[in-house]
Amino acid sequence: MNETQGMNEEQRYLFDTFGYIVIPDVLSNETIKSLKLTLNGSTEQFPPVPQDQGPLHWDRVWRDLLDVPRITAILEEMIGNPRILERRQHQHPDGPVRPTYRLDHINVHTHVQEGFKGGMLHGGWNSVAGLFRYDGGHFYNGLTTVTFELYETFCNDGGFACIPGSHKGNIETPFNMIDLSKSIHPSITRVAAKPGDAIIFTEALTHGTLPWTAKTPRTTIFYKYSPHAITWSADFYDADDFHRYDDMDERKLALLEPPNARYARRPKLKIEAETPQSSES
Repeated sequence: MNETQGMNEEQRYLFDTFGYIVIPDVLSNETIKSLKLTLNGSTEQFPPVPQDQGPLHWDRVWRDLLDVPRITAILEEMIGNPRILERRQHQHPDGPVRPTYRLDHINVHTHVQEGFKGGMLHGGWNSVAGLFRYDGGHFYNGLTTVTFELYETFCNDGGFACIPGSHKGNIETPFNMIDLSKSIHPSITRVAAKPGDAIIFTEALTHGTLPWTAKTPRTTIFYKYSPHAITWSADFYDADDFHRYDDMDERKLALLEPPNARYARRPKLKIEAETPQSSES
C-alpha cells in the first residue's frame, strides 16, 4: 500500500493538545465484516498469545491492517524518523518506501460485555513507554496505539476514555481517580467511535475503559507501534515467519523487524537489501 497525506493542520493541533485524534471511516464495511468473521479470540500481553497463533496468522485482513495508507502516513508523523524517511524517499523516489517505525504488539479485546464495571486509568508520559515531545516541527512519541472498534460505541455506552492533555502532565494521576468502576471524574472524556473509525493516541496519555452498558459486546482491535529503535513488548515478531503469505509486501515485512537503529550493515533479513553508501536506512 502506498503512503498518502499525513495529518492536516487541525489534526496536528488536536493531537498536540489532547494526545489523541479520531480518523473517521478508515475501514470499509467489507473489511469490518471480514475482521468479525475471522476473529479467533481475545489476545492480551499478559501472557502473550504464542506468535504462531496471533492475529497476523488469522487472515489476510489482519495483515492488511499493518499498512493502511491513511494511518501509516499519520504514524510516520507521530513516531517515524524524519531523517531516515527523507533519505529513503530520496533513494527510492518511485517507492515503495519502507516505514521508519515498527509494530510493537497487537491486542484484541472481546471480554468487555454489558455489565463490565470499568477498568483502571493507566499510561502517562512517565510510564514505561509513554513519552511525548514536539521539537523542530516534528512529533516524537513512544508507544502509540491505533484502535479500531468493530461495533458502534456511543459516549454513554462506555469504551475508550482519557484525560485530554495528560500526555503533557507533570503530576501523577491522583489515586482516587484511577478506578473507573468506582467513579468517573468530570475531567475524563468519553471518546465515541463508529465501526471503521480509528482512534490514535499516544500511550503518554492517561486512558482507560469505561463501564460498558451497551447490549452488543465491545470488540476492539489495538495495533500498537513504536519508534524503530524502541520497544514495549519483549515478544518480538520475526518477519521471516511471514514470507509464506503472498500478501506480505516489503513495507509490511519491514514493520515486523525487531527494534534497532536501522543501520545499513545490520544482520540482514530477507526483506531488504541496503544501500552500501548509506549509514542509515
